[in-house]
Amino acid sequence: MAEATPTRVFVYGTLKRGFPNHPLLVACASPFVGAASTAAPASLVIGPYSVPFLLPTSSSSSSSGRVVSGELYAPSPAALAELDAFEGTHIGVYERRPITVVADGSGEVVEAEAYFAHPSYAEALWRRCGGEAAEIGEYTADHANRFLATAPDN
Repeated sequence: MAEATPTRVFVYGTLKRGFPNHPLLVACASPFVGAASTAAPASLVIGPYSVPFLLPTSSSSSSSGRVVSGELYAPSPAALAELDAFEGTHIGVYERRPITVVADGSGEVVEAEAYFAHPSYAEALWRRCGGEAAEIGEYTADHANRFLATAPDN
């Protein structure tokens, strides 16, 4: 019996290497696959507390989006459950959904999953953040510094 292909997870914000929440990926032993970008333009905005949110296409339907840079990981099922808990999928903060990405360097097209803002508030968040004008292609160290400075427990 062939083994199932492990789920690939595309991360684009605080879980990336060198960013504040990356230790979670290390702790749950999620192997780094490589750098990647979204195959199609997507809407990435910075929400409250400088938290990044990838928005479902329907939430920003008037937007053409941007190619979003990030990283691919191959978490085990147990690690994926930890990531789901961390991302608040059980309480409607994020929703893990399919996404097509392109591996940097090789150009290989990879089917993965990413954490998107939950549809219940995504459109309102997009508008609140400034709509298409607020969309970015990469969550940077500057964003992360603001994230750390505004975190509720700081």
